[in-house]
Amino acid sequence: MMSFFEDLTEKRLRKKGQKLLIRNDFKKAHLLFQKAILLNNSVENKFNLAVTLLSLSEYSNAEKYLENIYAEYPENELNLLALAECSIMQKKWDEAIKFYTEAVSLFPNKKAYNQYLEIAKDVVAREKYVKAKELFNDATVQLQQKNDKKALNILMQAHDFFPQDATIINNIATLYIMLKDYNKAYNFAMKAVALKPDDPRFQTNIKITKRKLRKK
Repeated sequence: MMSFFEDLTEKRLRKKGQKLLIRNDFKKAHLLFQKAILLNNSVENKFNLAVTLLSLSEYSNAEKYLENIYAEYPENELNLLALAECSIMQKKWDEAIKFYTEAVSLFPNKKAYNQYLEIAKDVVAREKYVKAKELFNDATVQLQQKNDKKALNILMQAHDFFPQDATIINNIATLYIMLKDYNKAYNFAMKAVALKPDDPRFQTNIKITKRKLRKK
């Protein structure tokens, strides 16, 4: 059992790590979650640590934590999806199909899960998906190094491989905003929203580009 001060420390580490995750500072987030899990080996800390490892492309290490959670909570939606992603990025096609099939069965109203299942089954589409995700990770590294134009070029390549990925498209919109090309930013932001109209994250770029274009 944790002491009062250990409990406070664990919560502080977890909250700070989650903020770093949102900012895509995965290495620092990973260090904080490692410290948090030493204090409290909770499901939340294991999942947070797995997410940072996924983001750092350390798929086999992430898989260990996700499988541990899966053994206890096989119907956890986020964990199932993370396991499927972990499997597909390691080209463990059968395992990816298994986890997406379970997600489709458990959450039949989530149409996107069916789409990902079909990608995992398609020998061409899944290779393109993996390549797009690898490029996305490369672009994230370039962004952290302030190489905005290089990051944009890499994201455009990722978009060519997998044009239906709303997250890639939204990040392209964000980079065009940073580069002050608001017309292109607006077009890509609209594409992202069209693919995922219910995701509030993608509405932000629409608001920003509309405001910037009105000022012209």
